[in-house]
Amino acid sequence: MKKFFLIGMGGMVVSAAAFGLSQSKNNILVHPSAVSSNAWQEEAVISEEKPSIKRMETPKVVRAVYLTAPSGGREDKIQAIINMKKDGLNAVVIDIKDSFGVVAYDSQLDTVNRYELERKFIPDLAALVQRFHDEGIYVIARIAVFQDTALAEARPELAVHDRSKLNAAGGAMSKKTLWRDGKNLAWVDPSSREVGEYVVALSNDALSYGFDELNYDYIRFPSDGKISSIVYSVTKPDASYPVQIRGFMQYLREQLHDTVLSVDLFGFTMVKKEDIGIGQIVEDAYAYFDFVAPMVYPSHYPSGFMGYKNPAAWPYEIIADSMQKGQARLDAYQATASTTAKLRPWLQDFDLGADYDAAMIGKQIQATEDMLGEQYAGYMLWNPSSNYTIGGVQ
Repeated sequence: MKKFFLIGMGGMVVSAAAFGLSQSKNNILVHPSAVSSNAWQEEAVISEEKPSIKRMETPKVVRAVYLTAPSGGREDKIQAIINMKKDGLNAVVIDIKDSFGVVAYDSQLDTVNRYELERKFIPDLAALVQRFHDEGIYVIARIAVFQDTALAEARPELAVHDRSKLNAAGGAMSKKTLWRDGKNLAWVDPSSREVGEYVVALSNDALSYGFDELNYDYIRFPSDGKISSIVYSVTKPDASYPVQIRGFMQYLREQLHDTVLSVDLFGFTMVKKEDIGIGQIVEDAYAYFDFVAPMVYPSHYPSGFMGYKNPAAWPYEIIADSMQKGQARLDAYQATASTTAKLRPWLQDFDLGADYDAAMIGKQIQATEDMLGEQYAGYMLWNPSSNYTIGGVQ
C-alpha cells in the first residue's frame, strides 16, 4: 500500500512582516440575494492589463496530475509527468502558493520579496511552463487562498484567532493568538479585502509566466479544528459565510475576467444544497468559474455514506452519486442563469481506506464520464507527493 501523506510539504512556516498594496477605486457587482454584510461590496481593485501572452487552448477533455512545488524543481518528477503523455496525459497542475502560504518560485512581486514569503522550490518557473508547453501539456497554476500560515503570521490583524488566546492577551492580536486547525495551520480571514488584493496580485504574477489556467483551493472558511473558539479579525459575527465566499468568487472573476479559472470545492457540495459550515455552495461557483473541481475522493466520505461502511472501497458508486447530483444542479442552474461552467473533479490516486491501483482509479474516471456524458470535461488526479500510479491516467 502506498503511504498517504498529508497534503502539502512538511510543516515549514514562514514568518513575515506586513505587506502593502496600492488601491484604485471601482465598484464591484453584488449578488442580489445578499442579505447580510458583505466585505466584497466595497471598493474593488482593478488589475493592470498584462502584455498579451499566447496560451494553450483548454483541452476538451483534461487528463491532469498535480505537481507539488518541491516536485516542480525535480527533474525526475518533471520527466515522469512528461512520460505519462503516452497514457493520454495532457495537463499538469503546479503549486505556486501552497497550503502553508509559501510562494514556490522567484516572484517579482514586491510584497513577496520584501517580506520573504517565498521559497524558491522551482528555480525557473517560466522555463518549466515553457517546457510543458513544448510537450503539448496544458499548464494550470494552483493557488491556496485562505489557508495561509505565512500571511497570517505576517499580518495577524487579517487572520483568524483563538478566543482563549486572545482573551489571555487582552484582545491584542498577534502571531501567538492565531487559531490553528487540525494540521496546526493558520488561516487568514475570508472577508479581508487586503487578502483578496494579494491573491489577485499573485494571480496576475503567475499569468505573466505563461500559465494557461488558474486553479484556486481553500476558498472557504476554516474547518477541521475547534471551530467554536474562532474569532475573526474582519468577518462580522452576523455575516453569512456563503455571501462572503460568493463575493470573493465574484471579485476574482471581475479582476481576472479574461482568464480561465477553476475552483476546488469539498466533495460534499455536490450532495448538500445547504452550507456545510464553510461557505461553499456549488451554484455560486457555477456563476463565476469556468471549471468547478469537487474533491470527490472516496476515502474522504464518512463511514455509512450511501450505506457503505468503507466508501473508499466503492469508487465507482461514490463518484457516480456525487457527479450525477452535481451535474443535475448545474443543469438546473443553466436553465435560469447564464454560465459556461463545467464539472472537472479531483480524483484519488493515493491509498487511504483501500489500495488505489490503476483499476480503482479507472473506476473513478469511468463514473465521471458516465455521469457527465456530453458535458464530460476530464479530471485531475491528486497525489500529495506527486507519485502517480502507472496506468492511472486513462
